[in-house]
Amino acid sequence: MYAQGFLKVAAACPSSRLGDTTYNVRAMIELLKKAEAKRTAIVCFPEMCVTGYSVGDLIFQKYLYDQSLEAIEYLLENNPFSGVVIFGSYIFENDTIFNCSFVMQRNKILGIVPKSYLPHTNEFYEARWFQSGSDLAEEVRSIRLFGEDIPFGKLIFSDETSEVKFAAEVCADMWAPISPNETLYANGALIVFNSSASPAYIGKRERREILTRSISLKFNGAYVYVSNNASESTSEVVFSSHKLITENGRIIAEEGEITLESSIIYGDIDVLKLHHLRRNNSYYKKVQEFTRDADIRIVPFQLERGDDYDFENPLELRPFAPKSERDYRDIINIQAAGVIKRLQYIGIERCVIGVSGGLDSTLALLSLCYAFDRYGYNKKNVIAVTMPSRETGPASLNNARDLAAALGVTFKEIPIGQDVERSLNAIGHDGKIKDITYENVQARIRSHMLMNLANMHDALVIGTTDMSEMALGWSTFGGDHMAMYGINAGLTKTVVIETVKYYKSVFPEAAVVMDRILSAPVSPELTGADQKTEDALGKFEINDFILYRFWVNGDDEERIVYLLKKFFGLSSHEALKYVKRFNKRFYSQQYKRLTAPEAVKILEISLSPRTEVRIAGDVYRE
Repeated sequence: MYAQGFLKVAAACPSSRLGDTTYNVRAMIELLKKAEAKRTAIVCFPEMCVTGYSVGDLIFQKYLYDQSLEAIEYLLENNPFSGVVIFGSYIFENDTIFNCSFVMQRNKILGIVPKSYLPHTNEFYEARWFQSGSDLAEEVRSIRLFGEDIPFGKLIFSDETSEVKFAAEVCADMWAPISPNETLYANGALIVFNSSASPAYIGKRERREILTRSISLKFNGAYVYVSNNASESTSEVVFSSHKLITENGRIIAEEGEITLESSIIYGDIDVLKLHHLRRNNSYYKKVQEFTRDADIRIVPFQLERGDDYDFENPLELRPFAPKSERDYRDIINIQAAGVIKRLQYIGIERCVIGVSGGLDSTLALLSLCYAFDRYGYNKKNVIAVTMPSRETGPASLNNARDLAAALGVTFKEIPIGQDVERSLNAIGHDGKIKDITYENVQARIRSHMLMNLANMHDALVIGTTDMSEMALGWSTFGGDHMAMYGINAGLTKTVVIETVKYYKSVFPEAAVVMDRILSAPVSPELTGADQKTEDALGKFEINDFILYRFWVNGDDEERIVYLLKKFFGLSSHEALKYVKRFNKRFYSQQYKRLTAPEAVKILEISLSPRTEVRIAGDVYRE
């Protein structure tokens, strides 16, 4: 299955009998029936799975070779699978034996890839039987088999659009210091499949995980690994049954239970994301200069396409959200180090921060308190200022007061109602129409107040705006858009929420106040306490998802609409409205990001115009 830029692949491990080629191929066919029912595009089987890896010196015997070819012919004639099948077997060529991955589709072998690195140490003796594929004479470009000349050697398989390109290597090739996959990826392969026979022993599983994750991460690719299982032989070792599917450094499917039974796992490869990452990867561009290989040939295969995709697992609806305790510790320590270094550089020990009783200012204040505690600064030098106007609700005001008291910082309450009235009168505004001018005057007065206080107290003004608000332009230019340092700008709203929750364990004395703040709707309270930000922008959870899919994955409008419908249950109209609104705001509000205060990167992306979003402030977007 290939639809909406997602490709379904499988790692399949059949139950086997050593030397019983008919049994082994029939076991493969049963797994292929399951893969066909799941509309899988590519299935990978283990190394030497037709005969079994442990046949030893029987490799030299012609009878076994003949039986293996008969079994492969049976597989071709009885293949129930419409996609691509990769499996391990061997071939005789000029009385030389090669351990290979066979790549077939329906009743045709598309190509044969010989193993390059032959392990010959500890439990492995492969140099006794096989010849390395890297030692092939250059003129050996094909193998005559089943009445056809089959491409042999360095191969990359491509669909007609070149969108899906994959390659194969065999077992130990993955472990070599300079692996075949490096050249294959650099020459365009997006996915590499490894047919393996790997014994189980303590620590080996973790090493496979490290290798496959590292391989896929370095090349912004995917790696599919499958080992045979314990059913073929337990004479000297037990084989691992380990199956792994990794994408860009992340394990998306895995099964490592040692078993005697057939098993199969499936994974969804985000093909379009990998292409986007490669286009943005300067290392990938450079490596092609050194590893271009004219001997690699492109072999076509047929890729079934569809409009809808059946996911093995739902996509993460909160992709930015921290996944572990370590993630949370990194967030709060990055924020702490960022602000303390800035204070050290300037040579001051005070910060001024506006606190509204809302989420963003709460996290900013908590982060400052944690930073001051960790680096031995006096928390009384954190000056928390609340500036209520006539639109400020009593609940928010009480939350600001109570949070400052619980955390033990210096607190100031400066009403701005009269200043707002004077400013509105000065420009001829009647103060009754609650328009954008009415709102922004309040925001700008607050920012000016904080700047003036910072001058008076020799302090740094800390901004509270988060990345989600920056993406949507939800700030007042010259108001809350301004600060001397942005402590939250590296975090999306969904991460702000989760980090405030985490801080309850760091500052339990303020946990009750945090719960009140977390339960309240997000609001700027510029036209009243009942003003809700999500009424204007839509849900932050959905906007953060769009931001991730757009900026991290490179998804276009059509694909994001599809995913919003699929995973958020939105109608076509609702999904399109979300995406159109996001795009309009993201592009039209770039001018604010161009003058945003400095702020450190915390998540995998940043919206800083100085590092990652280098676009002009007047780019058109339909």
